Amino acid sequence: MSSKVFATWVVLATSTFISLSTQSCITKWFDRDDPNGNGDYELLADLLSTNPGEICPSPIAIEAQTISGQPASQIFQVYNPTSGFACVNANQAGVLCADYKVRFTCPEDWCSKCRTPWFDRDNPSGLGDYETLSLTLIKYPLRVCAQPIAIEVATISGTPVLPPGNNFQVYDPLQGFVCVNGACQDYRVRFTCPLSFCKTTCVTRWFDSDNPNTNGGDSELLTVLLSVYHGYICPNPLGIEAQTISGQPAYQTGNIFQVYNPTSGFSCVNQGGVLCADYKVRFTCQEDWCSKCRTPWFDRDDPNGLGDNETLSLTLIQYPLQVCTQPIAIEVATISGTPVLPPGNNFQVFDPLQGFECVNNQQGGGVCQDYKVRYTCPKSFCCITQWFDHDDPNDGNGDSELLADLLGVYPEQICPNPVDIYVGSVSGISSSQTFQVYDPAIGFECINSYQVGGLCDDYKVRFNCPDEWCSKCRTRWFNQGKPTKFGQSEYLQSILLAYPLQVCVEPIAIEVTTNEGISLQYVI
Repeated sequence: MSSKVFATWVVLATSTFISLSTQSCITKWFDRDDPNGNGDYELLADLLSTNPGEICPSPIAIEAQTISGQPASQIFQVYNPTSGFACVNANQAGVLCADYKVRFTCPEDWCSKCRTPWFDRDNPSGLGDYETLSLTLIKYPLRVCAQPIAIEVATISGTPVLPPGNNFQVYDPLQGFVCVNGACQDYRVRFTCPLSFCKTTCVTRWFDSDNPNTNGGDSELLTVLLSVYHGYICPNPLGIEAQTISGQPAYQTGNIFQVYNPTSGFSCVNQGGVLCADYKVRFTCQEDWCSKCRTPWFDRDDPNGLGDNETLSLTLIQYPLQVCTQPIAIEVATISGTPVLPPGNNFQVFDPLQGFECVNNQQGGGVCQDYKVRYTCPKSFCCITQWFDHDDPNDGNGDSELLADLLGVYPEQICPNPVDIYVGSVSGISSSQTFQVYDPAIGFECINSYQVGGLCDDYKVRFNCPDEWCSKCRTRWFNQGKPTKFGQSEYLQSILLAYPLQVCVEPIAIEVTTNEGISLQYVI
């Protein structure tokens, strides 16, 4: 509680509002202090400090209520949007100040930094107009955050509406909006989310760990999924989407959901003798998780033909070794850089295991834009061993680089359970020969007698290893070289000189990433 001494002037007020921009938004309620000391102090400077990013630094209006929801009616020493609110006990004629909460109206430039689209999921023909956050999260998954920091409400004709003086039952970013019929109009809402929600996020694959025939319903809870699919889901997702396993959106099934939010997951309890549908869920994850092992952006197609086809299978062919075969998340953006998410967009494919596809004749008279994609891969994809060349084709039946042999010749330099293998010719010249073995669990083998007109080339191999193997003895990141017009070099010898004793002379694996966290895969 602040001990600041205020001037002796007093103001009796019930609310403070000024002429507002049509694009202003209203924050959630804040209650930092209570009146048990000198009074109740909800000063803007304190609230900005304790709630960083959740209040604009220059509000244009303030509203105060008791924590039970009664309008403010005592004498206040401070009550304005630029300073906040203060009620001093000594000035209340023998009674304590009530315990107050405050909220602010913020200007357009702050509201629009991370703003959702407008949502209009209900109309007032029944009990009223219900645009609650919980129902919006279900109907428009991945398009709104679970913890908005501000809300805007307008009629569907576009006229902004504000809570003071209007008899709205709910008007709060954490709950949404409700008008119970008397004479409710048809309203729409949109939310301002934390900036982290609008940074590039990735969409995971679908998960289906349960079915409605067991445990009284279908439960896809985050804690269970994190345990079953370790490393494939971020621990603190930003969004969740649920569909039946046949692809029907959850809100269309008529089931009632006990849990449907990104921090907890999803749960449907069998209802009145009727089983829940069998559901699958996927999540959106935050930037720091997406970027741990991320590919470059790929744009292999454009929409001039049937549409824009950026499927994983075709990307693997056109960009070999630059993307994993089993991505755990996908990001899609227009080539200008605007991120796009699947719900509400008519994309035929949007999945890390399949890639992305937009078909022109499914766009309601329009055409697809030109899109690019990138993937988040398992950490193992970003842990790559050195090259190994144990055999050559001139001294036997062919070139054999089998894992069992390599583990014996190069102990501790290769993981015993690689997840991928890369093969290249020692000469560096590409070849189209026939291989008898090409498997990370076995290794590589080329047999001379199967090669039309000649011997196998001399091949080298290297492996992708699980992250737990790489991390057993991993250095910190080094950034020794600087990019020039000729490129950038990070030579081991230069790093050894610049960072003595911080890296071994003969590393057994390497990871490479841009400063932004984009993993680089390449062939030497």
